[in-house]
Amino acid sequence: MEDTFRWKWQYIFLFIPFILSLIDVAIVFSKPADYYSQIVVNAITFPTDRFSAQYGLLSLNEHYSLRHLWQLLYLLSLVPLLKRFLAINPNDKLKIILNRWLLLFYTALTLMAFITLFFGVERLLGINTLNVSNTSLYTLHLVLLLVLLIISIAPLYFPSILYGFPKNQLLVSSSISKSTSSEEQIYGLDNKELNKSLLAIEQKDEFLKQGFNLKACAQLLHVPPYHAAYFFYQTKGISFTAYRNKIRVEKARQLIDSGFLESNDLNVLISSCGFNNKSDFEKTFEKLTTTSYNNYQLK
Repeated sequence: MEDTFRWKWQYIFLFIPFILSLIDVAIVFSKPADYYSQIVVNAITFPTDRFSAQYGLLSLNEHYSLRHLWQLLYLLSLVPLLKRFLAINPNDKLKIILNRWLLLFYTALTLMAFITLFFGVERLLGINTLNVSNTSLYTLHLVLLLVLLIISIAPLYFPSILYGFPKNQLLVSSSISKSTSSEEQIYGLDNKELNKSLLAIEQKDEFLKQGFNLKACAQLLHVPPYHAAYFFYQTKGISFTAYRNKIRVEKARQLIDSGFLESNDLNVLISSCGFNNKSDFEKTFEKLTTTSYNNYQLK
């Protein structure tokens, strides 16, 4: 949820369970060899009692409960940061996906921390209010770990929304998006350089070529296709296809207004603007101009 990691002295409190574990390890190994041998023998002879055995400052049960209590408290402390992050670009399509994934991951982590703390405290107090067997408890732990694993690797399928998010950069408008403020704060890729490349692509009329798709545009921008898709959504607020169609319709209007059809037929116009056929042209033209091609021509 942050661009970079910055160390704060308060973070040392996160390591208290780990520090206590190191202290207990040091205590155990500072004692005679017989002390450690007796711990091993007792663990083998009385396996059900091994978590209640005192090893140093704390027993294993106390270490276990303290670790998961710390985890739960830390997760709860992240709620204000989580709320601020979710409020960034809440209407952005890709951000909505990221928010849903983050909430699912956070909920699963918190649920697992609570469940493990609950059973840890029960074991510490020597009670079993839910009558859960050790086998069932181990199975539950395994299921939760698998769920967390699946959730955590999910971003591999939509890495564009995690690429550098939420890095602040200034938007440099291209010729087709002059209405967008250059001071608008956006998030993600190196948008300044990508906008320069996009402007050069527009000036070469690449968008007016038939078959010019997202993959071809991404190659000219020198980024993977999913990064290109993310770039259009974040900086233009629309998809690549909508952006391309906007350029093509604008070109068609310019040609019509300049009297292009006085010496050329409609098929030449359609081809010059990159559309595949008359149906595609008329449908797109009417959608973006809110008037049909025939009515526009009459004007």
